[in-house]
Amino acid sequence: MKRLVVLAAIAMGVFVAAGCGGGALSAGGGEDEELYVFLPKSLDNPYWFDARKGMNAEAKELGVTAEFLGPQTADAGKQVEIFENALNRNPAGIAVSANDPETVKATIARAREMNIPVLAWDSEVPDSEVLAYVGTDNVAAGEQAAEALAKTMNEKGTVGVLAGSVTALNARQRLDGLKKGLKQYPDIEIVTTEITNESVSTATSKAESLLQAQSGIDALFGVTGADAPGAALAVKQAGNCGDTQVVGFDVVPQGVELMKEGCIQGLISQKPYGMTRQALKMLH
Repeated sequence: MKRLVVLAAIAMGVFVAAGCGGGALSAGGGEDEELYVFLPKSLDNPYWFDARKGMNAEAKELGVTAEFLGPQTADAGKQVEIFENALNRNPAGIAVSANDPETVKATIARAREMNIPVLAWDSEVPDSEVLAYVGTDNVAAGEQAAEALAKTMNEKGTVGVLAGSVTALNARQRLDGLKKGLKQYPDIEIVTTEITNESVSTATSKAESLLQAQSGIDALFGVTGADAPGAALAVKQAGNCGDTQVVGFDVVPQGVELMKEGCIQGLISQKPYGMTRQALKMLH
């Protein structure tokens, strides 16, 4: 069976926020002038493993300290608490991938009052005081994912969607792109969307329930990096590898292994390692 690895559209773009001056990324300094903080949505999503490696590699090259701090699973409230605690350390710069863009705007504004530069990284925070966005064009990537999914399904059948979040903007954009792309395939229907909080174990549990409730479902689609591996584990446990198609973001080690076993048919690749190195380079 043909397996697909698709490179996401604009896999690493840098988009400067409107109104930012040329020197906007310079930090104000402080006791921890060479400390940089990265705030992922969660730590459980395997997508972040390569992002952390990229941060560590760039920090070593620049000779600075960088920390990777987040809730274990996607939790907007806990992420804001971690963000606030990071500000108390007066870091030289912060990059945030928001679980919910609305929840971090006030903290971003406070950071800017302290002259601490903040980047939106991996997921945008519109109408905020971030200085730039470093990441994927997620709507276009969702459309590419729709094409990959349609190919594996022979352009017909039912799909269950597993989404790490519906508040994170990048997840919403991917879903929008997926639905837009699937409009070209009228014989494919999305029958349900389940929320996994960017947890592989939760994705597996949700997929198991979905497979039991809708035994005839043809495919599962994973919106974030924990979702496709979780879905594939459920399919594997049900003995349905190759019968129930699995496609999704991202190319993570567990997903690659499950693809080799024939339990995942398509993965959409981003560049979390390079994306994160670029973000730290910009902050520095």
